[in-house]
Amino acid sequence: MEVRTRTWRRRTAAKANPFPVSPRLIAILRRLYESGSSRWLSLLIVLYRPRFAAYGKHFWFDPMGDYTFSTISVGADVQLNGRPCLIASRSRIVIGSHVMFGPGVTIIGGNHRIDVVGRFMTSIREEEKRPEDDHEVAIEDDVSVGTRAVILSGVRIGRGAVVGAGAVVTKSVLPYGTAVGNPARVRRFRWDVDTIIEHERCPYPEDRRLKREDIEAWRSGPGGPTPRQNQPPGNHL
Repeated sequence: MEVRTRTWRRRTAAKANPFPVSPRLIAILRRLYESGSSRWLSLLIVLYRPRFAAYGKHFWFDPMGDYTFSTISVGADVQLNGRPCLIASRSRIVIGSHVMFGPGVTIIGGNHRIDVVGRFMTSIREEEKRPEDDHEVAIEDDVSVGTRAVILSGVRIGRGAVVGAGAVVTKSVLPYGTAVGNPARVRRFRWDVDTIIEHERCPYPEDRRLKREDIEAWRSGPGGPTPRQNQPPGNHL
């Protein structure tokens, strides 16, 4: 009878906590938290980091943020500061290398359906979404995203771009462009064409450098970045 009782208790505990953590570890985390030490954050990073779909070296993130871990791929030398919110349940969020976030950045990789007649919006399940309801968000290399910026579904932030604090990005941002406002628009570029080309020679191999004709076309006319032909996602960067 005692054996059956113990088995039942273990099964009940497993159902209540599908990712069991030892009581000793919980006690350690609690002591670190109550002491005000930053070590508990480092420990949480180590525990949470493997849950991302992919990540590169020197990837730091605030473990107190909100993440749909399995749909997020991150490159190398990336800093996600100050409780970001990265949510994409049925699409992907792909972040390149050498990217930094200010505090409170939000990225949303999907939308709710609002077109169904005769039903509350909250009653529409995830599996009822259409392909056009969720689109990948891609942030390329060498991007800075300012404090409390919001990046919405389907947006691509081009290489070397800067997104200003508080910007609401609804359309793709050109490479090396500086986007500010609500809705965000590219107000200027970081450098002129020759300087961008000179900059590209330093960190990128020849087969990954942007072409002069593409840069000139982006600067002279409207439109978003072209598909990342030389930009594989996630930890391959």
